[in-house]
Amino acid sequence: MNLSGKRIGGLLAAAGVIVVLIVATLALRSHPSSSPSTGAATSHPAATATPNGTPPPMTTRAPGVPDRAYQTLREIDAGRWPGSADAPGTKGGDQWMNRGGDLPRTDPAGKKITYREWDVNPKKPGQSRDAERIITGSDSSAYYTGDHYGTFTRMR
Repeated sequence: MNLSGKRIGGLLAAAGVIVVLIVATLALRSHPSSSPSTGAATSHPAATATPNGTPPPMTTRAPGVPDRAYQTLREIDAGRWPGSADAPGTKGGDQWMNRGGDLPRTDPAGKKITYREWDVNPKKPGQSRDAERIITGSDSSAYYTGDHYGTFTRMR
């Protein structure tokens, strides 16, 4: 078979593209929550760590906050939510703007608090996401809302 330099170069370029596609596919398979085609948010650890890097302890439970919300908060603190829900469409880690000012805008030192929102429950196939959310703050706070931001209960 008689191959010209251009033909060899073209074959090498095509092989390179194939290798890149294989590597990209393998990388996406090892991180399913980051796949843009699923519509699921990527998992961002909540900004809830204490100065030594551990989440603040939850010593008491707030009345009216279901156990499931505390289980989800533990997953958030560990950086595993929403991926550990193993349910496509479960959201978590997106910025929550606090537009209505329902939660504190600054910490006691005057530093701006930023918030992220998380689904409490895994999304069920064929159904819309439910109303339960957890809001985590950059000041280590966490709030539960069972009525889609109508009311908030401080979890910590």
